[in-house]
Amino acid sequence: MLRHPGAHAREREIRYKPSGGMKIPVKYLNLYRNIKGRYDLMMFLYKWDPDYRKDLLITGLTFGLFTYSLFTWNTVFDIIAMAVEASIIMVELGGEMSILPADYRPSHGGVRYSVQPSTHIAYKELSFLMSHVLPPHEEDALGFANPLIGTGLCRESPLVSSGVDDKLMLRDAVPFFIDEEEKCYIRSRHQLRYIAIRVANKREHTTNGVKLAMQDMADALSGERPVTVRKSYYFDALLTAEAFRSRIFRNNITGEKEVYTDLTTYFPVRQERGGDSQGVRLREDFFYKVSGHIGITTLLVTENRRVAMLHQGETKAIGSRTVTLGGSGSLDFAEIERSGNATDLRKVVMHGMAREMSEETGMQDWFESILHNTMLTGFFRWIDRCGKPEFVGITRAGDVPFSRSQSIDGDEVVKYDEIPVTINTLKDFHKVLDYVRDNNINLALSSLMALHRMTVIADYADGQATEEQRAVHRIVSEFLFGSLAYLDNSVAKPYSLENKFA
Repeated sequence: MLRHPGAHAREREIRYKPSGGMKIPVKYLNLYRNIKGRYDLMMFLYKWDPDYRKDLLITGLTFGLFTYSLFTWNTVFDIIAMAVEASIIMVELGGEMSILPADYRPSHGGVRYSVQPSTHIAYKELSFLMSHVLPPHEEDALGFANPLIGTGLCRESPLVSSGVDDKLMLRDAVPFFIDEEEKCYIRSRHQLRYIAIRVANKREHTTNGVKLAMQDMADALSGERPVTVRKSYYFDALLTAEAFRSRIFRNNITGEKEVYTDLTTYFPVRQERGGDSQGVRLREDFFYKVSGHIGITTLLVTENRRVAMLHQGETKAIGSRTVTLGGSGSLDFAEIERSGNATDLRKVVMHGMAREMSEETGMQDWFESILHNTMLTGFFRWIDRCGKPEFVGITRAGDVPFSRSQSIDGDEVVKYDEIPVTINTLKDFHKVLDYVRDNNINLALSSLMALHRMTVIADYADGQATEEQRAVHRIVSEFLFGSLAYLDNSVAKPYSLENKFA
């Protein structure tokens, strides 16, 4: 018998169970994240910013001298020295008592700064909608386009190619090469103020995790050459993919909010003119200018043959207060090792998908089953995040009791629900999409694209489909419903299914 979605809601909101560990109250977890985030920011700025390094060293040395003077003073001159040292410390810390330089502080001199994402790109005194950004020429030739223009399904926009997705699924393997060169993405002090605002003055809690980034064009996913990946950091994403879509605001002396700076001017695009129209296109080298850490999202079909809805909490750094249709997050660099040092990028990605799914649904004890029941289905670029690479997939419940347990993590995910559409055939994913549209569900773009991919695959059953498309349709149909579900004996079967996603 299913429990009501609201059952034990209070416990879910205050408890979080890390993999293999005891339950920790979320308020203590958030306290740890706040401290860890500030420490990570200090070390990040110390590494990359010489001005901050100088200020931090001066403050540290002065603290040391003050402490020494405090324990060794015996004359009035020592007290004078301590007063001078304390004055230096106060000047360095300022009225905000912050070790951040004044240029970076979320609040300084009575003025508060805030950030807000934009739907437009500022380019040479012109403004362009992000939803109309064109792919780079190389990916344009691969069929990348925005299928959501005019649908009103999401405020953000993707670039996707069904042809690339099909080849990605049918390749024997997707090898990858790790570029070990370290990169600094700081181009402006405004980026540093942005990251300080995000880390030191927000409800969401952000630490500097080590991520796996894709530094390549999408043709590597569907061709023969290895995909170039690299180690990246979450703060690199804040400095680029997040900052370059945002504007910084401040309160003026009358208390009104005004634009302090528009960071969308750094968005990696160039203007393109054609006939009477003009627009902007992602640069051919855009992936060198942004961190490009890999996003991963899976669509969860529960044991009730329904698509799950996971409501994201307010503390999630990206995607807070949205709904996802399964696990969603980013790929850790450690996923390469966790997956047994796999040489196939798809296996690394699916391992990360299974980890995110098990963590956000609170089903860590079922990780191996979730991994076995997860399939990679496609790839898209997230326009609003500077062409950020995102992989999507699908997870079948198998023997994992997702809906019976409803043991959400209570931290990033605060409510579990199901879309009331039973999935009997692939065509039913169109009904799921209709339900999302008709009920104005605030769906995260990555989940919307995972669902969109399933509707595309469902349409591969018609008579216009190629052999490659029919093979993809057959693979997914057998994965979800079993071999007897695919009854069209007229379909050619040139592709081996054996161990395709083992």
